[in-house]
Amino acid sequence: MPSKSGRDDEVFVKLFVSAYENFAWKDSHICWLDQEQDGAVEALVTRPDGETMAIEHTLIEPFVGDKSDFAAFDESLAALRNDQSLTVPNAGIEVYIPAGTMNGRKPAKRDLILKSIRGWLLANRLNLREGEHRYECDVPGEPKIELTVKFKPWRVAKPSPGILIVGRQQILNDLDKVVEKALRRKVPKLVNTNADCHILLLERDQFTLHPKLIFAEIERQRPKFPLLERVDEIWEVETVFYKQGGYVGFELPRGERLLATMQFENGILTGHSGISEIPYPM
Repeated sequence: MPSKSGRDDEVFVKLFVSAYENFAWKDSHICWLDQEQDGAVEALVTRPDGETMAIEHTLIEPFVGDKSDFAAFDESLAALRNDQSLTVPNAGIEVYIPAGTMNGRKPAKRDLILKSIRGWLLANRLNLREGEHRYECDVPGEPKIELTVKFKPWRVAKPSPGILIVGRQQILNDLDKVVEKALRRKVPKLVNTNADCHILLLERDQFTLHPKLIFAEIERQRPKFPLLERVDEIWEVETVFYKQGGYVGFELPRGERLLATMQFENGILTGHSGISEIPYPM
C-alpha cells in the first residue's frame, strides 16, 4: 500500500525546497509519489524550468525501536509522573528506567511493572541519597529493574511540594543497525527515481544523538552501499524543538565543515548560509 506521509514530514520537505540553493526551487511543484505508489520515493520536485529533484526523508532513532518504546513508556508512566504522593518536599527526584522495559509488554505486565516502581518510590523516597545513584527494584516474577535515581534537595525560601521526573535511559548502542536499516530502505528507491538531483534528509529529534555520529557511521558503512555514490547530498534535519517552538534546522555537513545551513521558526526562514567553515560544536 502507498504510504501516508505525516504532516510533519511534508512540512520539512516543503521548508527545505523553499530555500534550497538560495531559493532557486521555491516556485517548484512537489509531487508526493509515495502516497500514490507503493515503494516510491517520498517527493519528486519539479522546477518551472524542468529541473527535477528527488527527496527522501527518514528519522534516525537513537536505537532500534526507540519510537515504539517511547510510546509504551509514555502511556504506562503518565500516572506515575502525576502522582504527588511520590514527591519529597523541597526536593527534585529524577527516575530513569532502562529503555525497552515496557516495550512489547502486555497491559497487565506493564501495570505490574508500574506498580512495582511506584511501590519502590513510596517506600524509599524519604531515604534517597543525594546525587545520582543506582537502585534495584523488584518486580514479582520478573528480573529486577535497575533504576538510576537523581535526588536533589533544594534550599528554598518558600516551601515547595517537590517534583518527580520519570524518563527513559538508553542502554543499547546500536546506531550501526539504525543507520544500516535507513540506508537499506531509503537509498535504493531514492537513486532509482528519475531525477536530476537526489537528496536524502536524515531527521534527528533527540539531543542524545549527535549528528556527527550519524554521518561518521554512514561513512563507515559506505563500502556496503555503493548506491550512496548516486545520492547527491545528505542533509541533517534538526527537529528537537519543533513541537515546542516550530524550529527546524537543516545542515549539510562535509567532514568537519558545514557546507550549507537553513533555519526556520514557525515556517519562517530565520537564517541561512552557503559554503562555510563552521566546525561542529564539541
